[in-house]
Amino acid sequence: MKKVYISILAILMLFIWVGPIFHPVDPAKTDLGSIQRPPESDHLLGTDGLGRDILVRLMHGGRKSVVISFTSTVLKMLLSLTLAFLASGSKRIENFIMRIVDVFMCFPFYVLALCIAAFIGSNVRNLILVIVVFTFAPATRLLVNEIKVIKDMEFIQLLKVNGIKSSVILFKHIIPNIRDTLLVIFTSSMAQAILMEASLSFLGFGIKEPQTSLGTILAVALNILNVKDKWWMWLPAGVLVVLLVFSIQGLGEEYAGS
Repeated sequence: MKKVYISILAILMLFIWVGPIFHPVDPAKTDLGSIQRPPESDHLLGTDGLGRDILVRLMHGGRKSVVISFTSTVLKMLLSLTLAFLASGSKRIENFIMRIVDVFMCFPFYVLALCIAAFIGSNVRNLILVIVVFTFAPATRLLVNEIKVIKDMEFIQLLKVNGIKSSVILFKHIIPNIRDTLLVIFTSSMAQAILMEASLSFLGFGIKEPQTSLGTILAVALNILNVKDKWWMWLPAGVLVVLLVFSIQGLGEEYAGS
Protein backbone atom coordinates (compact mmCIF):
# COMPACT_ATOMS: atom_id res chain seq x y z
CA MET A 1 0.00 0.00 0.00
CA LYS A 2 2.94 2.33 0.60
CA LYS A 3 3.60 2.54 -3.14
CA VAL A 4 -0.06 3.32 -3.75
CA TYR A 5 -0.01 6.22 -1.28
CA ILE A 6 3.26 7.56 -2.71
CA SER A 7 1.96 7.31 -6.28
CA ILE A 8 -1.31 9.08 -5.48
CA LEU A 9 0.45 11.85 -3.54
CA ALA A 10 3.09 12.30 -6.25
CA ILE A 11 0.42 12.62 -8.96
CA LEU A 12 -1.52 15.14 -6.87
CA MET A 13 1.60 17.22 -6.16
CA LEU A 14 2.51 17.27 -9.85
CA PHE A 15 -1.04 18.30 -10.68
CA ILE A 16 -1.18 21.27 -8.28
CA TRP A 17 2.44 22.44 -8.59
CA VAL A 18 3.47 21.61 -12.16
CA GLY A 19 0.04 21.81 -13.79
CA PRO A 20 -0.19 25.63 -13.72
CA ILE A 21 3.16 25.85 -15.54
CA PHE A 22 1.73 24.02 -18.55
CA HIS A 23 -1.70 25.62 -18.23
CA PRO A 24 -0.96 29.23 -17.21
CA VAL A 25 -4.46 30.65 -16.84
CA ASP A 26 -5.57 33.10 -14.16
CA PRO A 27 -7.94 31.18 -11.81
CA ALA A 28 -9.93 34.40 -11.30
CA LYS A 29 -10.42 35.00 -15.04
CA THR A 30 -14.12 35.11 -15.85
CA ASP A 31 -15.84 34.31 -19.13
CA LEU A 32 -19.49 35.32 -19.09
CA GLY A 33 -19.99 33.52 -22.39
CA SER A 34 -19.05 30.17 -20.81
CA ILE A 35 -21.00 30.08 -17.57
CA GLN A 36 -21.57 26.66 -15.97
CA ARG A 37 -20.38 24.82 -19.04
CA PRO A 38 -19.91 21.05 -18.67
CA PRO A 39 -16.52 19.48 -19.38
CA GLU A 40 -15.40 20.05 -22.96
CA SER A 41 -12.21 20.47 -24.97
CA ASP A 42 -11.70 24.12 -23.97
CA HIS A 43 -12.51 23.47 -20.31
CA LEU A 44 -11.65 19.90 -19.35
CA LEU A 45 -13.49 20.09 -16.04
CA GLY A 46 -16.07 22.65 -17.08
CA THR A 47 -16.66 26.13 -15.68
CA ASP A 48 -18.38 27.60 -12.64
CA GLY A 49 -21.10 30.23 -12.25
CA LEU A 50 -18.73 33.02 -13.37
CA GLY A 51 -17.26 31.14 -16.29
CA ARG A 52 -14.00 30.40 -14.49
CA ASP A 53 -12.10 27.28 -15.52
CA ILE A 54 -12.56 24.69 -12.77
CA LEU A 55 -9.43 22.74 -13.73
CA VAL A 56 -7.31 25.86 -13.24
CA ARG A 57 -9.06 26.73 -9.98
CA LEU A 58 -8.51 23.17 -8.78
CA MET A 59 -4.76 23.43 -9.40
CA HIS A 60 -4.37 26.78 -7.66
CA GLY A 61 -6.86 25.94 -4.91
CA GLY A 62 -5.14 22.65 -4.18
CA ARG A 63 -1.79 24.42 -3.98
CA LYS A 64 -3.10 27.02 -1.54
CA SER A 65 -4.75 24.38 0.63
CA VAL A 66 -1.54 22.31 0.77
CA VAL A 67 0.58 25.38 1.62
CA ILE A 68 -1.81 26.42 4.40
CA SER A 69 -2.00 22.90 5.84
CA PHE A 70 1.79 22.39 5.65
CA THR A 71 2.55 25.76 7.26
CA SER A 72 0.02 25.29 10.06
CA THR A 73 1.26 21.75 10.69
CA VAL A 74 4.91 22.81 10.94
CA LEU A 75 4.02 25.63 13.35
CA LYS A 76 1.83 23.28 15.38
CA MET A 77 4.62 20.71 15.60
CA LEU A 78 7.14 23.32 16.75
CA LEU A 79 4.72 24.62 19.38
CA SER A 80 3.79 21.15 20.64
CA LEU A 81 7.38 19.93 20.73
CA THR A 82 8.56 23.03 22.61
CA LEU A 83 5.76 22.81 25.17
CA ALA A 84 6.28 19.07 25.60
CA PHE A 85 10.01 19.49 26.19
CA LEU A 86 9.38 22.25 28.73
CA ALA A 87 6.70 20.19 30.47
CA SER A 88 9.07 17.26 30.86
CA GLY A 89 11.55 19.48 32.72
CA SER A 90 9.75 19.85 36.03
CA LYS A 91 6.48 18.77 37.64
CA ARG A 92 5.34 22.36 38.23
CA ILE A 93 5.81 23.37 34.58
CA GLU A 94 4.19 20.13 33.44
CA ASN A 95 1.10 20.75 35.58
CA PHE A 96 0.78 24.31 34.25
CA ILE A 97 1.12 23.29 30.60
CA MET A 98 -1.16 20.28 31.00
CA ARG A 99 -3.91 22.46 32.48
CA ILE A 100 -3.68 24.72 29.41
CA VAL A 101 -3.82 21.64 27.18
CA ASP A 102 -6.88 20.35 29.06
CA VAL A 103 -8.69 23.65 28.55
CA PHE A 104 -8.11 23.61 24.78
CA MET A 105 -9.15 19.96 24.55
CA CYS A 106 -12.48 20.64 26.27
CA PHE A 107 -14.00 22.66 23.44
CA PRO A 108 -14.96 21.44 19.95
CA PHE A 109 -12.68 22.85 17.27
CA TYR A 110 -15.26 24.23 14.85
CA VAL A 111 -17.26 26.09 17.50
CA LEU A 112 -14.15 27.93 18.73
CA ALA A 113 -12.71 28.35 15.25
CA LEU A 114 -15.86 29.94 13.87
CA CYS A 115 -16.16 32.29 16.84
CA ILE A 116 -12.53 33.41 16.66
CA ALA A 117 -12.55 33.69 12.87
CA ALA A 118 -15.65 35.88 13.04
CA PHE A 119 -13.95 38.10 15.61
CA ILE A 120 -10.44 38.48 14.08
CA GLY A 121 -11.42 38.32 10.41
CA SER A 122 -10.85 35.88 7.57
CA ASN A 123 -7.48 35.70 5.83
CA VAL A 124 -4.69 33.19 5.34
CA ARG A 125 -2.69 34.29 8.39
CA ASN A 126 -5.68 34.13 10.72
CA LEU A 127 -6.74 30.78 9.29
CA ILE A 128 -3.30 29.30 10.01
CA LEU A 129 -3.37 30.84 13.49
CA VAL A 130 -6.77 29.34 14.28
CA ILE A 131 -5.71 25.87 13.10
CA VAL A 132 -2.48 25.96 15.14
CA VAL A 133 -3.97 27.34 18.35
CA PHE A 134 -6.95 25.02 18.48
CA THR A 135 -5.24 21.76 17.42
CA PHE A 136 -1.91 21.75 19.29
CA ALA A 137 -3.29 20.26 22.51
CA PRO A 138 -3.64 16.52 21.60
CA ALA A 139 -0.18 16.48 19.99
CA THR A 140 1.34 18.19 23.01
CA ARG A 141 -0.19 15.70 25.45
CA LEU A 142 1.12 12.76 23.39
CA LEU A 143 4.60 14.24 23.05
CA VAL A 144 4.86 14.99 26.77
CA ASN A 145 4.37 11.31 27.55
CA GLU A 146 6.83 10.22 24.86
CA ILE A 147 9.56 12.66 25.91
CA LYS A 148 9.17 11.81 29.61
CA VAL A 149 9.77 8.14 28.84
CA ILE A 150 12.92 8.95 26.84
CA LYS A 151 14.27 11.41 29.44
CA ASP A 152 13.93 8.78 32.18
CA MET A 153 16.22 6.41 30.30
CA GLU A 154 19.68 5.78 31.67
CA PHE A 155 21.66 7.14 28.72
CA ILE A 156 19.83 10.49 28.95
CA GLN A 157 20.63 10.70 32.66
CA LEU A 158 24.30 10.03 31.88
CA LEU A 159 24.30 12.83 29.31
CA LYS A 160 22.87 15.24 31.90
CA VAL A 161 25.49 14.20 34.48
CA ASN A 162 28.21 14.87 31.90
CA GLY A 163 26.93 18.42 31.41
CA ILE A 164 25.48 18.01 27.92
CA LYS A 165 23.19 20.94 27.03
CA SER A 166 19.43 20.35 26.99
CA SER A 167 19.17 21.56 23.38
CA VAL A 168 21.78 19.00 22.29
CA ILE A 169 19.95 16.23 24.15
CA LEU A 170 16.67 17.25 22.52
CA PHE A 171 17.88 17.42 18.91
CA LYS A 172 20.45 14.60 18.93
CA HIS A 173 18.90 12.05 21.26
CA ILE A 174 15.22 12.68 22.05
CA ILE A 175 13.82 13.69 18.65
CA PRO A 176 15.47 10.74 16.80
CA ASN A 177 13.91 8.36 19.33
CA ILE A 178 10.39 9.73 18.81
CA ARG A 179 10.72 10.02 15.04
CA ASP A 180 7.86 7.62 14.29
CA THR A 181 5.53 9.45 16.68
CA LEU A 182 6.43 12.80 15.12
CA LEU A 183 5.82 11.40 11.64
CA VAL A 184 2.38 10.11 12.56
CA ILE A 185 1.47 13.40 14.24
CA PHE A 186 2.73 15.40 11.26
CA THR A 187 0.87 13.43 8.59
CA SER A 188 -2.36 13.17 10.57
CA SER A 189 -2.18 16.88 11.44
CA MET A 190 -1.60 17.86 7.81
CA ALA A 191 -4.51 15.74 6.64
CA GLN A 192 -6.65 17.25 9.38
CA ALA A 193 -5.55 20.78 8.42
CA ILE A 194 -6.60 20.21 4.80
CA LEU A 195 -10.08 19.25 5.97
CA MET A 196 -10.20 22.19 8.36
CA GLU A 197 -9.16 24.70 5.70
CA ALA A 198 -11.71 23.33 3.26
CA SER A 199 -14.44 23.33 5.92
CA LEU A 200 -13.78 26.85 7.22
CA SER A 201 -13.43 28.30 3.71
CA PHE A 202 -16.62 26.51 2.67
CA LEU A 203 -18.42 28.12 5.62
CA GLY A 204 -17.01 31.55 4.72
CA PHE A 205 -14.56 31.89 7.62
CA GLY A 206 -11.35 30.94 5.82
CA ILE A 207 -10.19 31.81 2.31
CA LYS A 208 -12.75 34.00 0.58
CA GLU A 209 -13.58 34.83 -3.00
CA PRO A 210 -12.01 35.81 -5.34
CA GLN A 211 -9.12 33.84 -3.83
CA THR A 212 -9.11 30.18 -4.70
CA SER A 213 -8.97 27.19 -2.35
CA LEU A 214 -10.65 23.81 -2.26
CA GLY A 215 -13.16 25.20 0.24
CA THR A 216 -14.13 28.18 -1.90
CA ILE A 217 -14.58 25.95 -4.95
CA LEU A 218 -17.07 23.86 -2.99
CA ALA A 219 -18.75 26.97 -1.56
CA VAL A 220 -19.37 28.43 -5.04
CA ALA A 221 -21.22 25.24 -5.97
CA LEU A 222 -23.44 25.37 -2.86
CA ASN A 223 -26.76 25.02 -4.57
CA ILE A 224 -29.06 22.03 -4.66
CA LEU A 225 -29.40 22.32 -8.43
CA ASN A 226 -25.62 22.38 -8.86
CA VAL A 227 -25.22 19.31 -6.65
CA LYS A 228 -27.83 17.44 -8.63
CA ASP A 229 -27.18 18.50 -12.21
CA LYS A 230 -23.76 20.18 -12.35
CA TRP A 231 -21.45 17.62 -10.74
CA TRP A 232 -18.32 19.10 -12.30
CA MET A 233 -18.66 22.21 -10.13
CA TRP A 234 -18.14 20.33 -6.84
CA LEU A 235 -17.12 16.71 -7.42
CA PRO A 236 -13.50 17.33 -8.59
CA ALA A 237 -12.74 19.50 -5.54
CA GLY A 238 -14.30 16.92 -3.22
CA VAL A 239 -12.32 14.11 -4.82
CA LEU A 240 -9.09 16.12 -4.53
CA VAL A 241 -9.70 16.72 -0.81
CA VAL A 242 -10.40 13.02 -0.22
CA LEU A 243 -7.34 11.86 -2.16
CA LEU A 244 -5.02 14.33 -0.42
CA VAL A 245 -6.22 13.27 3.02
CA PHE A 246 -6.20 9.57 2.09
CA SER A 247 -2.65 9.58 0.69
CA ILE A 248 -1.05 11.77 3.37
CA GLN A 249 -2.68 9.96 6.28
CA GLY A 250 -2.01 6.54 4.82
CA LEU A 251 1.62 7.30 3.99
CA GLY A 252 2.32 8.40 7.55
CA GLU A 253 0.78 5.26 9.00
CA GLU A 254 2.71 3.03 6.60
CA TYR A 255 6.08 4.61 7.42
CA ALA A 256 5.35 4.59 11.15
CA GLY A 257 4.47 0.92 11.05
CA SER A 258 7.52 -0.11 9.01
